[in-house]
Amino acid sequence: MDLKKLGGLAFLAGVILCVVLAFVAWIAPSVVQGAAGLITLVLIILGIIVGVFNINEKQRMELLISVIVVSMIGPITVQQLATLIPAISVLITALFQNTVALAVPAALIIGLKQIWYIGMNKK
Repeated sequence: MDLKKLGGLAFLAGVILCVVLAFVAWIAPSVVQGAAGLITLVLIILGIIVGVFNINEKQRMELLISVIVVSMIGPITVQQLATLIPAISVLITALFQNTVALAVPAALIIGLKQIWYIGMNKK
């Protein structure tokens, strides 16, 4: 299997997992609470695979900036939405947490790659 395809499949699986698990957390929270650590671990592993195999040089800075923005502004937005629409606050919070668990490891890998790239190309 092509490694680029593996990264794409990991991203697709991660996004689907984020959404499905958020709905499960909303509908049956006890199911997700028991496996929260495992769920987070799976999303982290998928994020690492995405970071290693799916992001090219042109996309590095865009991904890093996007993850920084989502990580900084996301919690405020999630809190405001949860306050405005309390019926779906668990869904919104779970979706955000799952997305961060997928995106941050990818950003970490890309950040490390960028540091390596800069360090190796310095004269």
